[in-house]
Amino acid sequence: MKIRITKGVRKAVNTELEFCLYKLFEIVGIIAVSGIYILSVSLGNELKNNLIYSYSKIFPSLVVIKFLYVLNLEKEVVSNIKSIQALVFLNLLLKFLIIYALIFSVLCRERLKEFLSKTSIWINISLVIVVFLTFKNIKNSIAIILLQSTLSATGLYFLSELIVIFGLLFLIYLSFSNFYFKQNNSFKVFVLTFATGELVLFLFKRNGILFTEAIQNGAVFYLFVAIFFTITKRKVKFLGSLASFSTEVLKEKLDLQKSFELLVDFIYEAYSRVFPRICFYYIKENQNYKLIVFKSDEVNNKFEDSDVEEIKLKNKLLEKKNIAAFDIKDFESFFECKFSKGRTYSSFQTVVYVPVERYNRLEGFLVCYSRIKNLQITDELRDGLTIFMNFSQALLSQIERIEKIKNLSTEDELTGLYNRRYFMKELILESIAADRYKNKFCVAFFDMDNLKLLNDVYGHGVGDKAIKMIARIIRDNIRKTDIPARLGGDEFAVIFKNCSKEAIEDRIKNIKQLIEKESQLQLPEKIRVSCGIAVYPDDTTSLDELLKIADMRMYEEKLKNKGGDFCAEGQ
Repeated sequence: MKIRITKGVRKAVNTELEFCLYKLFEIVGIIAVSGIYILSVSLGNELKNNLIYSYSKIFPSLVVIKFLYVLNLEKEVVSNIKSIQALVFLNLLLKFLIIYALIFSVLCRERLKEFLSKTSIWINISLVIVVFLTFKNIKNSIAIILLQSTLSATGLYFLSELIVIFGLLFLIYLSFSNFYFKQNNSFKVFVLTFATGELVLFLFKRNGILFTEAIQNGAVFYLFVAIFFTITKRKVKFLGSLASFSTEVLKEKLDLQKSFELLVDFIYEAYSRVFPRICFYYIKENQNYKLIVFKSDEVNNKFEDSDVEEIKLKNKLLEKKNIAAFDIKDFESFFECKFSKGRTYSSFQTVVYVPVERYNRLEGFLVCYSRIKNLQITDELRDGLTIFMNFSQALLSQIERIEKIKNLSTEDELTGLYNRRYFMKELILESIAADRYKNKFCVAFFDMDNLKLLNDVYGHGVGDKAIKMIARIIRDNIRKTDIPARLGGDEFAVIFKNCSKEAIEDRIKNIKQLIEKESQLQLPEKIRVSCGIAVYPDDTTSLDELLKIADMRMYEEKLKNKGGDFCAEGQ
């Protein structure tokens, strides 16, 4: 008698423990289903990938159904088969909705997204009402339904399980063949784990229910955690990339290549499964573009063909203003060289082209290679590539701003020659170099004869025109290594590097003659300039004295020029 009582107690304890575990697994499931829905609502922008975002549209009804299922769980679920018809109905419906919602999210994508955006609320409300009423009727019904031993009930249950199993097998096939599954390992793991739970139920029948619920609810919870950490990881990576890019862009000396490398790294990290090879080309001259950044999933990470490092575009590609996808063979026709050759690109099917424009001019472009045939650009891909475009334009704006600031600090605004500050800096550097290498250099001062009279008679516009003309002639008739500057007003100076006075006299004479000749053609009156030359270190090794000597000699020549045409009239 004692033995029987002990066995009865043990059985009751085992049943109690089994029921507690069962309910615990179901609570985990409802937390996971609720979590996925909350993520889809609160982080919609981050979940624009159709596979997740569209899939979660039916989750409000799943949350209600799952809650209804957990609320009505009793010990009979593991001890008595006669009272659980309604719960079996709910469980089968949950599996059916989870599996086929995921299938349609993969197969229909954009069409489903558009449809659900308009009807998801009504679908969920209708589904909850129908399920609640059906559940109530089944639970209170005397009729033998589903798991009872009648042939019709058994056949109905068997048919429902077949539909679920068929959906799981189809999902497994999609997980290894469909692009949207391939780029998301968490969904692949979820499907395989969920299918494993169904296999346990198939093999062990009622004895496997507890294990099946543990596995399948664990799979849903894994999916919730995977989505959460994927979003978190993506945000951290994005913020890290943004911080690195911002730091680089805000530098005074901006490294163009490094900045674009950071941008391309951002795209490659986010979409390397879709685009295993990414190239960025930057303008060199006219319609020629040079490769400056290259990312690839290949081990050597190098080009096999050297001629793709610099390419020339045809006009029909310059007309493409937006992100676009092309078949790789069609994309080759946009270039005046062989853009892809042999085995280097043989595995790629589609190219996504991302133009980077500035003032309606194509400054560069991103080329993203994919092995997927007829790749469709999803909202998620478009958003990421648009971020690249916007950041690239911000980078180019920053380059332009830095260049302007640099020019303003070193150049004269009216003439484009160097200003006095830059001239003095170069003068010091040149004197150091001359002392070190025992070289000579010359400083020449130019001054227009009687600018004030020209301004008074013809206006300041004519005076400015004369100044710009003199600056242009000086700049065009010296060596590229020499330093021309406007010191102020009508005073100009040139540092003639590594030369003697005799070497530049003919050049200065030619400059004077050109100024007289062109002024006679372009201005109301012919003008002349006076020039004085000082040689370092022949005249002096003091830079202050050097400038005074050049200025004095220029003034001496100016006194001799007072007999000139326009100056004579002024005098």
